[in-house]
Amino acid sequence: MIPVYDRRKLYLDDKDAIDAAVARVLASGRYDWGDEVPAFEAELAAWLGAGHFVATGSGTAALKAALRALRIGPGDEVITVANTDMANSTAIHSVGATVVWVDIDPLTRCMDPGACASAITPRTAAILPVDLYGHPCDIRALRRLADRHGLTLIEDACLALGAEIEGQLVGRLADITCFSFSSGKHLGAMGNAGGCATEDAGLAQRLRLVSGDGQDRARHRLQPRPLDLRHEEESHNDRMDEIQAAVLRARLPSLHRTLAQRRAQAARYSDALAGLVQIPAEQPGMRHAWRNYVIETEDREALARHLAAQGIQCNALYNPPMHLQPVYARLGVTRGRLPGTEASADRLLGLPVGPHLGMAEIETVIAAIRQWNGAGGRKASA
Repeated sequence: MIPVYDRRKLYLDDKDAIDAAVARVLASGRYDWGDEVPAFEAELAAWLGAGHFVATGSGTAALKAALRALRIGPGDEVITVANTDMANSTAIHSVGATVVWVDIDPLTRCMDPGACASAITPRTAAILPVDLYGHPCDIRALRRLADRHGLTLIEDACLALGAEIEGQLVGRLADITCFSFSSGKHLGAMGNAGGCATEDAGLAQRLRLVSGDGQDRARHRLQPRPLDLRHEEESHNDRMDEIQAAVLRARLPSLHRTLAQRRAQAARYSDALAGLVQIPAEQPGMRHAWRNYVIETEDREALARHLAAQGIQCNALYNPPMHLQPVYARLGVTRGRLPGTEASADRLLGLPVGPHLGMAEIETVIAAIRQWNGAGGRKASA
């Protein structure tokens, strides 16, 4: 079997460091409000080159915290895309705002700035693009658009840790950039974790409040600890726990290496599969982080069956897109409203990629796709 993910192998690769990190937290007896979360926040901010980083319990929690910190709420509209998971729409609805889905650029599969501009109304409060599969959205164009209309900009980079725009790591151009550290991401916890990067110290403090029971974290670090509680904001407990922070600290030093592995594998795929399937684009000035390597083909189901028969896992993430999911039928956004999103969703197929694989496994996948094509598999349209 060549798996899409192999979390056990990745754990074993870093077993000593991870075990030591977990043991350190267990021995400390401080499982929340301890030293690991602030230390991880400082280390990740330095890695990103960001002014501030605030850890949360998941990528979804990061999105919710970002919206709340920016005071998005009832009566507001938030423009986003439908070719992602439910977290974006759930987060928007959780603060009482309205989801407005717009279409994508067919090459990057990220938000089309022109479609976004056309969707702005007097009720629009924020733009929430997604760096799909690890390719950065056109955040500079969206930044200009947001500034022109007085809107806030939240970047969903949950799939794009390590992606770059003009040599700068994603995480500094939006008002808040959200990341996920769930176990299958570039930097994976042993469960769920996430966080938000921002250049604004005031926003960073609000992020801590809205994700931490409305409490100033500093009060928990005073000795002796105050006897009274002080809730400054009505909030949720969406904090990252100490064990996950310790695991992420243990894994952070290898992040550059694993990103390099992903990029080497993606380059080999693109070199070998061009002309056989539609390979993913990497736009000029952008550097893909390759959380997923997603091709498109006319006969996805046949190719998926062929790969499965040879022990190769694949997936079709974010298909159907959110506007066609049963849960959102009540919103009345029917097929045909987002043609670019729908066309991509009908054709996409994710191939195995990541540091759990060696180049030999990548060559096996390539050989299987070549075999399928030679046996009559249908090529991608230009």
